[in-house]
Parts: sequence; C-alpha cells; structure tokens
Amino acid sequence: MTAFTQKLNPQALSPRHPNSRLQADWLFLYDKLPPAQWFSAEYVYKTSGWLNIHADIRKRQHILTQISDAYHSGSIEWSEYRVQLLPRINQYIMKLHHHHNIEDQAYFPSFIRMYPQLKSGFEILERDHIHLDAILNELQALNGKLAISEAEDKALGEQLYKTLIDVSNLLSQHLTDEEDLVIPILGLN
Repeated sequence: MTAFTQKLNPQALSPRHPNSRLQADWLFLYDKLPPAQWFSAEYVYKTSGWLNIHADIRKRQHILTQISDAYHSGSIEWSEYRVQLLPRINQYIMKLHHHHNIEDQAYFPSFIRMYPQLKSGFEILERDHIHLDAILNELQALNGKLAISEAEDKALGEQLYKTLIDVSNLLSQHLTDEEDLVIPILGLN
C-alpha cells in the first residue's frame, strides 16, 4: 500500500507481507474480510481448506530447511541428512506442482472471471508459479544427485541449502500475496 493511498484512507488494511507486490486497489475484498476474520465461524468452512494447504506447504518448507541447517551446523551426518531429505523433497515438489496446477488451471481463471479487476494480481501469482517451477526443477535435479551421492558432497549440500532458501523466500511472499487475494474471494462468495 502506498503512502498516498494510506493518506486517502488511513483505516485501510495493508498486505501482510512487507514486500507485497499487491496494489492497494486490488485489496477491496481484503478490506471486507481481513485476516483476523479468516477463521471466524462465519467464514472458516470456506477459507480453511486453502489456508490449511498453505500451512502444510510452509511446514514442509520449514522441515526441509531445518534438516539442511542441521547438516550445515554438524548436528547430523551426511547419511542421516540424505535419509531425511530425499523423500521429503520429492513429496514437497509433487505437492507444490499439484497445488499450482490446480490454481492455474481452475481457480485463478474462475477468480478472474468473478473479479476482472484482480487480473494483474493473479498474473503476478502465475509468474511466481513459473519461477517456482524452475527452482523446483533445480531442486529435483539436486535431489537426484543426492540420491546417488553416498559419499559426503559438501558442495551439493550447499547447493541444496541455497536452493531451499531461494524457494522459501519466494514462497513466503507468494503464499502471503496469494492469500491476501484469494481468501477474501473464497470467504465472501
């Protein structure tokens, strides 16, 4: 939200992510259904499914980062790192691809038909999906190398860590921006 918009409407809500790419005029539904009400009795049956999926994505991302941190700090050995990380990365990537495909093919087009003025916001989210797909493909390739790397490979561990951080940073902004657009649509319709 710009300072100008805030002066025009000092009561207006701001997006939840400090670096949100959402424009203030896209948040007209967000103003009608702010985050404090997303889990209220009146809306929870409409909003909880999407929010729970995002919570699961965030949890999986956190676990992957924790495992990678543990390896880098020396808390776990290479063999344990591999055992913990390999299956989790595969599941994580599969779930993210599935979630984004459903959004891109079904939900986002439907939401744009309902609220054409939000098209630019959904285009940002769709571009995020393209960027995320590229990073996830890189993560999958690194996980493939990890699968055949029985001997410790610190450079591979560092590449995996960096890629996980890149995914985490993009997802943090993406999921929050997406919720700020989508959850009010779900709750109010």
